[in-house]
Amino acid sequence: MIIRNFEGKKYLRTYVGGSREKELETFLKVQGTKEDNSECDWLEYRRIFTAYFNDVLHVLLSWQDLVRKLSILTVILCALFFKIQIVFFILIGILIVLQIVQINLKLRQSRHANNYDLGLDITLSEIHKQTGFQLDKN
Repeated sequence: MIIRNFEGKKYLRTYVGGSREKELETFLKVQGTKEDNSECDWLEYRRIFTAYFNDVLHVLLSWQDLVRKLSILTVILCALFFKIQIVFFILIGILIVLQIVQINLKLRQSRHANNYDLGLDITLSEIHKQTGFQLDKN
């Protein structure tokens, strides 16, 4: 499993090349045109691949942290407005929505981390086969 430590918060993704289209173009250019990936520049592919997944995971972890803090704030507000039923029930509804969002973000983060790990294993295996380099995952 790959463990990354990100500094700061990031709520929007930065695309490789500046836009979604250019990112896709860059991936396709590095992969080459042959079906067997014999034209693929695996070292460049690894660089782009790790940049992509690091960015995606950084954004997901930032959103998870924000939703967790909002959930804590909502629980505190629920305790403060316990006597005012309408406000209390609205806050409970918001808390339920925040918990659903938090679970969704955690599942997405887990899925992306697993895809990152598997994709990096395949990429490093291909690099080792073609160049003989034994590169570390981190």
